[in-house]
Amino acid sequence: MDQEASRTSESLGIEYWKRQLELAIAWNRVDIAETEIFPDESQWKSSDLHWAMFSALVGNKPRFVSLLLENGVSLRDFLQDMETLCDLYRQLPGCFFLRKLAKRVHRSRHSRGQVFGNRPRCPSGHCELINMTHVSDEVRHLLGSFTEALYPPPPTANHFNMTMVDTSLSLSKSQTDSPAPLIEDSTEAQRDSGTDLFLWAVVQNNKELAEIAWEQCRDCMCAALAASKILKKMAEEGSDADEAKDMQALANHYEKHAIGVFSECHRSDEERAQKLLVRASPFWGKTTCLRLALEADDKSFIAQSGVQSLLTQIWCGELSVVNPVWRVLISIVFFPLIFTGFLVFRRDEVIHREIEKDEEIKTVEKVTGSTLRTNSHGPPQHLKPLSKWSRLVCLYSSPQVKFYLNIVSYFAFLFLFAVVLMIDFQATPSAGELLLYIWLLSLVCEEVRQLFHDPDGFGFCKKARMYINDLWNILDVLSILLFIIGLAFRLTTELFYAGKIILCIDFVVFCLRLMAIFTISRTLGPKIIIVKRMMMDMFFFMFLLSIWVVAYGVAKQGILINNENRLNWILRGAVYEPYLIIFGNFPTDIDNTSFDINSCSMNGDDPLKPKCPVLNENQTPAFPVWLTIIMICVYLLFANILLLNLLIAIFNFTFQEVQDNTDRIWKFQRYELIKEYHSRPAAPPPLIIFSHLYLFIRNIVLCRPPIICKEFKNKLLQAEEEELLSWEALMKDKYLLSTQQVQSQSMEQRILDTAQKVAAIADRLEREEERSSVDTVKGLARLEEQVIQSAKALQWIIDSLKSQGFAAKEAQLPTLITTDESLDTLRNTLEKEDGCHVNARQFHYPNSKLTRFPVPEEKVPWEVRFSSYMPTYYVSEEGGDHMDGSESETLHNHRNPGGRTGITGRGALSHFGPNLNVDLVLTRWRDSERSVLEYLAVLDESQGNLALPGGPAHSADHLPLTLQRTLGKKLFEKINAKVPEGTKVFEGYVDDCRNTDNAWVETTVLNIHLDRTSKEMVEINSMVVSSHGTLQWQEVSGKTRLGSNQRDTLRQVAELHNSKF
Repeated sequence: MDQEASRTSESLGIEYWKRQLELAIAWNRVDIAETEIFPDESQWKSSDLHWAMFSALVGNKPRFVSLLLENGVSLRDFLQDMETLCDLYRQLPGCFFLRKLAKRVHRSRHSRGQVFGNRPRCPSGHCELINMTHVSDEVRHLLGSFTEALYPPPPTANHFNMTMVDTSLSLSKSQTDSPAPLIEDSTEAQRDSGTDLFLWAVVQNNKELAEIAWEQCRDCMCAALAASKILKKMAEEGSDADEAKDMQALANHYEKHAIGVFSECHRSDEERAQKLLVRASPFWGKTTCLRLALEADDKSFIAQSGVQSLLTQIWCGELSVVNPVWRVLISIVFFPLIFTGFLVFRRDEVIHREIEKDEEIKTVEKVTGSTLRTNSHGPPQHLKPLSKWSRLVCLYSSPQVKFYLNIVSYFAFLFLFAVVLMIDFQATPSAGELLLYIWLLSLVCEEVRQLFHDPDGFGFCKKARMYINDLWNILDVLSILLFIIGLAFRLTTELFYAGKIILCIDFVVFCLRLMAIFTISRTLGPKIIIVKRMMMDMFFFMFLLSIWVVAYGVAKQGILINNENRLNWILRGAVYEPYLIIFGNFPTDIDNTSFDINSCSMNGDDPLKPKCPVLNENQTPAFPVWLTIIMICVYLLFANILLLNLLIAIFNFTFQEVQDNTDRIWKFQRYELIKEYHSRPAAPPPLIIFSHLYLFIRNIVLCRPPIICKEFKNKLLQAEEEELLSWEALMKDKYLLSTQQVQSQSMEQRILDTAQKVAAIADRLEREEERSSVDTVKGLARLEEQVIQSAKALQWIIDSLKSQGFAAKEAQLPTLITTDESLDTLRNTLEKEDGCHVNARQFHYPNSKLTRFPVPEEKVPWEVRFSSYMPTYYVSEEGGDHMDGSESETLHNHRNPGGRTGITGRGALSHFGPNLNVDLVLTRWRDSERSVLEYLAVLDESQGNLALPGGPAHSADHLPLTLQRTLGKKLFEKINAKVPEGTKVFEGYVDDCRNTDNAWVETTVLNIHLDRTSKEMVEINSMVVSSHGTLQWQEVSGKTRLGSNQRDTLRQVAELHNSKF
């Protein structure tokens, strides 16, 4: 029974804390959860907090997610069931990915309906089926078709319903994606709960949740690069510019994360870091970090020294990267030198390092006398040196050597092409020309091989797009097409010469293609990028230049030549000659100075001469010198000086702009060249045609699987995979720690920390001040009660003494209460709360040189006799009431209810007796959540502080006329009409410094609360803006800068609206 009762009480306690946690999550009060629900000694089960984790994720409360992870929630247990992940995608907020996912679901259901017939719809007509296969297909579309499905379809599709009322309205057309590849094996793809949660946060562009989930990922570097690719793809396809900008910023953020983690890995162990780059990740579609970075266009990541070191190592193949280029070139020609140690191979470096390591171990054993190290590792297993044949194969299969051989081959091809065009171009093709055709055929075969070679699994469509997007491939295709056209023309007798012309033009294209050899150079490679940008600038500049060329050429041709009907001479005079003028070819046909009449034809009959200018009466050219000279001067001024200098300025700007990024762009483009020559056959053209023939027989005829290359994609063993990921997680923790240290030392973080500390200290001081004020009031109340009790005791003693015959000595006793006073009067005086006014007893009366008669606090009430009281009489000379009747009667009829003030008369007030004053408290809520109450305050420029708008009034049912100047006549009338709807917060006597014994201020405080969307509020806001600080909206709080009376009024207003003060 005791055990059952204990279990019952324990379950009741858990339920209680669950309810408290639910309220804390709903209110987003992490501080309460940390201190009350999750103290240091509390121990929660992971399963007990799964509902809280789901609520925090769906409610976008990242601080609660971190708190739950710190207090026992296991992501692996939380996302173990695929249904939980499905529910998370079902609860996605409105975002671009949700719209894309909804459209994919609709499209897949529509395609199934066409195949299997119509299926029944949901009753509402707005429900669609969705499962994780749809999520996987959409993610695969964003990552790229080269990846495999992240969530393979289960035998029974796990689905749920998703309402599409909101999302279906904003769907946009998207391209049809290729279906996910079928999983050949039945084993389920590996899953990582941190990766699943990270992907869920990234697709909704949630930086806070994604940051928390990324820290839980096992494959963090691959996850960061995948997030960069997904976000950039969504930003490219999205239509919202602001959302796309946020996605691009988050993509750059995770690219920096990937760079940071990789830098830590590379500093720690270069070999392991390179394994991470080319390792096939089972969590991200079996792709690699290097491939994801290339697809995401992460140039900064590719430009890292560790990535470039890997590319250089692949570029050199089995040759060592320390070999100078001249040694490699000599070894290509004199290959027996490789057997003499002239070239260093990577295998030789590994063997040398192992020998040095063994020597160090032997030295340590010799010094320490221990053999434990040798016994524990067993006999050392050394690599064997490469054989002579292996060295030869490694030399000529190196991408670096392939590149040099292809350069030599291409120069030989251009030389043969030039010889054929200039020397040996006969009607019947010669042997050299036939060799040229075979050579070109090998080049065509190589281009076809590059087009169909797809080790990454892009698919033919994307591979074709990638092929065409490369400028050098465009030049290759153009040169081959021109050669085929020229060859077809050359083999026909009628078009023989035209074929030669086309082949000569094709030779120019082949020479331009020669610039590709400079892309591998660290010096000239970036300059090729600058040349490409300048060519684009010059292309657009030619449009601007052509306007001036054609304008001047047509005007000159029309003025000088009359009715020229030969098209070639029209183009020559209107376009060609003005263009040559820019380069210094000054015309001779604009005046008689250098004109030769024999250089032209009078009627345009001679096809080799231009037509002569217009003749005058003397049959000589009539040159309008005054016009032609001015035209050419203006033309040269704009074309030569202005436009050409503009082109130079554009080139300079492009150079400065691109120069900083050329190295990064060159390193990014270097990958494609290295990969091209890595997969290229070893033999250069035209011998490469034999390699193509071998590949055709092997892959097409014999249908053998392609040779798997591990340099760019390597699948590790399970044990090695786990060890590498653990090491990567350690490097990630080091990177995060260093990042936090840098942020904590930054000036912005220091300012933020200081501001938080100051705010905490201010809040604490405020709480202490409130606590001390409360304690003071309580202490005074206790002291007042003790004084009353003492007065009662003394009175009892006096009465006792009188009854016992001590009345004769009464005059000698200290008189506690005079004959005109009573005990009740004293009690009322002592117990009266705030009975003594303070401002009304200030020594100096305001706006005058008078001083008040000093009135002690106990003499303030009229009931207390004050025989020596002789106050000063004062009446302001400004307008006010005059006495009706005798002076003493008027003063006697009007007595200050607050007691004596030290001055009589009307003082500075307008009337004897009460002077009515109305204060207006206009309030509003700052936002729609009704979290902060604000009031309208007026800046008193004379005093330099704030006050409530108000003034003297004849009746509390109407606003003071002085507010009309503050608010304006129109707004004053509107607010005055709302006075009956207002609430009277206070009405009565006010302790004012102008009060006298016979005139005092009585204030009515009226609160009018306005709606944020009302017309009056719009007018007030516009007036606040135009008042330049005279009118201000202030928060209703205890920190407001008002007088004590108005401060108490605001406290009552806050209580009226249930707002904190």
